[in-house]
Amino acid sequence: MIQNPNTQITLGDERIAQINKMVHAATEMGFGVVQEIAEQTVKRKPGCTVKEFTKILDQYLENQKAQANNVG
Repeated sequence: MIQNPNTQITLGDERIAQINKMVHAATEMGFGVVQEIAEQTVKRKPGCTVKEFTKILDQYLENQKAQANNVG
């Protein structure tokens, strides 16, 4: 068991395993999104540098965050 001293929440092994599975699933989804963006970027801009691609990813994240903030 892990206990966070700041919040006094105790997590059992089963809950930690669930959290780890969720993190793994989110990471897989994130990689999938990056792969899709990379594929489209290479089609539209062959020879794109890593720096340019990183900027495209940053713009994508900013747009997604703005959309998420406007929902509701």
